[in-house]
Amino acid sequence: MDCFKVLEISPTNDVKIIKRAYSTKLRVCSPETDPEGFKVLRAAYEEALQKASQEEGESGKPMTPVEEFMKRFEDNYNNFMKRIDTSTWKELLESDICYNIDTGKEISERILAFLMDNYSLPHEVWVLFNTYFSWVAKKEKLYLQYPKNFIDFVIYKITSKDYFRYEKLMGCPDGTQENFINEHNKGCHAIDDYDLYAAMKAIDAANEICPDHPDLVILKSRYLSTNGKLDEAKSMLDELINKEPDDLYAHSYRGNLHFRLGNFQAAYEDYKKAIEIKDDFIDVLFSIGKCCISIGKYEEAIEHLEKLRDMLQYNREVRVLIGCAYQFRVEQLEVSMKENPEDTDVKIKLAEAYLASNRIEDSYGVLSQLEQSDKMNNESYLLYSKVLLAMEKKELAYTVVNRALEIYPDDYDLTVYKACIIDEFGRYEESLQFYDKAIEKKPDDALTHNNRAFALNKLERFKEALESAQKSISIDPKMAHAYKNKAEALLGLELYEECIETCEEALNIYLYLIDIYVIKMKLLTRVGQYEEALNIFSRAAEYGLSDSRLFLEKANVMRIYERFDDAIGLCDQAIAMDENSTDAYYSKGVCFFNKDNYQDAINCLNKVIELDNKYEVAYYYKALSLLNMNEHNEALKEIDKAIALNHRITDRFHKLKGDVYSNQNNYKMAIEEYKKAIKLSPSHALYHYVAGSALNNAKEYQESLLYLNKAIELDPSMIDAYIDKSHTLYCIGDYQKCVAQCNLALDINPNYLLAYQNKAWALYKLGQINEAEESCNNGLKIDGNYENLLNLKLLILKDKGLYNEALIVTDRLLEINPGDEGILGVREELLRKIGPKKGLLDSLFGKR
Repeated sequence: MDCFKVLEISPTNDVKIIKRAYSTKLRVCSPETDPEGFKVLRAAYEEALQKASQEEGESGKPMTPVEEFMKRFEDNYNNFMKRIDTSTWKELLESDICYNIDTGKEISERILAFLMDNYSLPHEVWVLFNTYFSWVAKKEKLYLQYPKNFIDFVIYKITSKDYFRYEKLMGCPDGTQENFINEHNKGCHAIDDYDLYAAMKAIDAANEICPDHPDLVILKSRYLSTNGKLDEAKSMLDELINKEPDDLYAHSYRGNLHFRLGNFQAAYEDYKKAIEIKDDFIDVLFSIGKCCISIGKYEEAIEHLEKLRDMLQYNREVRVLIGCAYQFRVEQLEVSMKENPEDTDVKIKLAEAYLASNRIEDSYGVLSQLEQSDKMNNESYLLYSKVLLAMEKKELAYTVVNRALEIYPDDYDLTVYKACIIDEFGRYEESLQFYDKAIEKKPDDALTHNNRAFALNKLERFKEALESAQKSISIDPKMAHAYKNKAEALLGLELYEECIETCEEALNIYLYLIDIYVIKMKLLTRVGQYEEALNIFSRAAEYGLSDSRLFLEKANVMRIYERFDDAIGLCDQAIAMDENSTDAYYSKGVCFFNKDNYQDAINCLNKVIELDNKYEVAYYYKALSLLNMNEHNEALKEIDKAIALNHRITDRFHKLKGDVYSNQNNYKMAIEEYKKAIKLSPSHALYHYVAGSALNNAKEYQESLLYLNKAIELDPSMIDAYIDKSHTLYCIGDYQKCVAQCNLALDINPNYLLAYQNKAWALYKLGQINEAEESCNNGLKIDGNYENLLNLKLLILKDKGLYNEALIVTDRLLEINPGDEGILGVREELLRKIGPKKGLLDSLFGKR
């Protein structure tokens, strides 16, 4: 067998090429789909590596820095004590080579290639690798380089806690640990698959290596219980617990065994002991929550399950269990209420249980009675505010939380909730004050930092939002909404690659977070990847996600494709889901505008303004629609309304107002508006250009030059600024500089007709007739029907006494404009061979 033929590469001793070829072939020849083919491929891969190693040894070629690093990496793995020590790995990964732009990517690839065959590492080590190489965030890119099942395995090892006790293998003979781990894993998978024979063989093999390993004892008990030998399984766990009273996993599995046998109280005792050992053990929190429901300890069940919900914020099963526990709790508390009708604590607990069970009106009734009896405390005020907000009584909720804060001014939860209610009103600057106040009291609350990031994003203070979101993530790395707010901030900062990576991190936590799909569609649309944006919409639909914002983003793509009817239909679907979607009405209005259906556009834009009278760009398109309907005065009124808002794009409205006045030849008023725009946005080249152009038209030539020069300084590629400047220079008789400006314009665009026009006239004025004719001819090559240059051509030919050629030009001009009396007169003169030039020149220049 030729190993290189199998790998489909030329013979080489470059390990990197060999590993890349192996990775590529794995995509079509995986051990799951083609075991025999995989064996052949694996053998070829190992043979190629061996040959490369031999050749390198023979050549005496020194190792590269990457090869030296990987040698240390492999040595670390092969030394079991070092392999399970995160500090040793951290020291290695702190090498400069991992941070170097030139080598960091290669190191990541080499490590992944190594991990394809060597993956028996503690969870903490996998997490450490991800900290340095961001594999979770780069999942989509890695799918293109490696087999998908391998990358999914890597992500699983990083994101899922592995409870195997590697340290218990320290006493085993060197070299046997790997075999034990492999057999233990085989046994676990076999039991999960109910392959009891394979499980038995794996257990026997592991037992030969390290019979007293506690995880093997637990595996044996699982095997026995699966075989129906429950008493033997329990005895084995009893023995393990007698040896190790604080063995968390033994208590957990024995609790499961008791639960299976219906011994709920005994199960509860084991779970309780496990929680005492490790109070954030997810499996046990889930189990004790179920067990507490079974034995009627509903309040305790809620306590454990709500803690679990905070850890698994998006787990549906946990939420269902909490709902179940609360409904039982309601019945329990209703009995207590009948027995103790004046007990305030019972009333508050009942109101809370009603709210958690979605019985909003019942919760409101209990809290209203408490308020009337003047028995409210900080806890009940907070609950009352939440209930009122759930009933969409925002104003009343705000009043209640304010009243509560007058009594309890330093209450943290009330302060945060007031900020949340203020967010509901869209008063984000104000809500930030209360988030900041809350953070001063409790700086390590992830939720408050996350909410602060949300408000900052709404204010488009993206850099600050990014900092707040990152702080939230550092406190709680499992909060998908914090990643959402981080992604939104990165999108606002135009850090697109980081944004996509953050979106992937959010989806790894919660696949059904609609906001992430919306952000991804916005990003892909912004960078021109329209088909990929549509693919994101389809992917969201495959997951059963349907939201007004998704339809809106798809509509925006259709609008870019100029499929306006499709876009309008999608906007209608968005509006059907959210009748207050200002963005959907706006997008629909712009579609109508682009279809020249200005009245329908105005109707949509009026709806936007009705919903949000600060939606500036709606005024902009409404004004444009009115201008296209020749409703200039109405357009100016809309522009003035927008200017009065004094919001983000006021400069654009001053510019638009200036354009309206310019079109009415009211250059004085236009100049005033352009100058206002410049004052608001002095670095905007276009505003200086339009001001200079208006001053030119107003024959304020010297001031015009100041503005046109500034426009060119700000944007040296603004070709129209050069042309207007050349026109101004022509008008003040500086023909040489006029020609220079035209040449600069032609450097930018060699086919710009106006540059040839102005250059030709200036050269004519300078008496450079041949050069003028050449420029004139260059312009006519671009547009042979351009009257301005045909008139100049006529003058030049007359000056040269070429009357017959001039006569041909008059015929061409008359074909374009048969009723031009001036040209008819020139033609008669030419026929009489009389052609005075006086007066013709001044009247022709500037016709564009």
